[in-house]
Amino acid sequence: MTYSVAIFDLFGTLVPDIMGISYQHVAEQMAEILSAPSEKFSEMWFGTIYERNIGIFETIQDNIRFICRKLNIDFSEDQIIKATQIRYEFVRRTMTLPRKQSLETLDELRKKSIKIGLLSDCSSSEVDIWPSTPFSRFFDVTVFSCSVKLKKPDLKIFQLAARNLQVREHECVYVGNGGSNEIEGSFKSGMFPLLILPENKNEPDQRPGKHIIEYAQEHGKVISGMNEILEVF
Repeated sequence: MTYSVAIFDLFGTLVPDIMGISYQHVAEQMAEILSAPSEKFSEMWFGTIYERNIGIFETIQDNIRFICRKLNIDFSEDQIIKATQIRYEFVRRTMTLPRKQSLETLDELRKKSIKIGLLSDCSSSEVDIWPSTPFSRFFDVTVFSCSVKLKKPDLKIFQLAARNLQVREHECVYVGNGGSNEIEGSFKSGMFPLLILPENKNEPDQRPGKHIIEYAQEHGKVISGMNEILEVF
């Protein structure tokens, strides 16, 4: 099969996964600025990931205000702005840390005249920051879950990415770290899935489950480095 399109996941694929100990610390910093109980704020912050990623909260500020009201916390708009800045600074740092060989691989794909798309489950902060990342210049199309009100593994979001790239799903290779059941979703939509394993093998929490690896081996391919993508094209 000849493929003409590469579609990439963002977190855990092109850049480090946003979740983890550092992200917990960010939630605690936001709570401190808002004079909110750290544990309860963090619980609600992580508990509203779906609403952020599906666009129910159109901005990070809306999400923070919602949590504060639920917790009966008095807040000022200045506090909301400062808490939002903490979130943005963390996301910006994460989104400007390219995985090894990612920029070089994207450049090689462009030289091969391969169309490149991004498909990410994310919130409005990532959408705002994306144009300033070192990746944006390589991409023909971006599909952000919060903007289209769809989330992986819904087949419609994969179909939308292909449609925006003006190709059929079977012409696409999808590259992801396995989160959000994206490997199965991409395959069922008609794409060829590449499961990319985490760079740091000493972090078992970042490694996809055995069933995800086996699914990728059966229906696509498992790779360890970005440059291996070029073997498919």
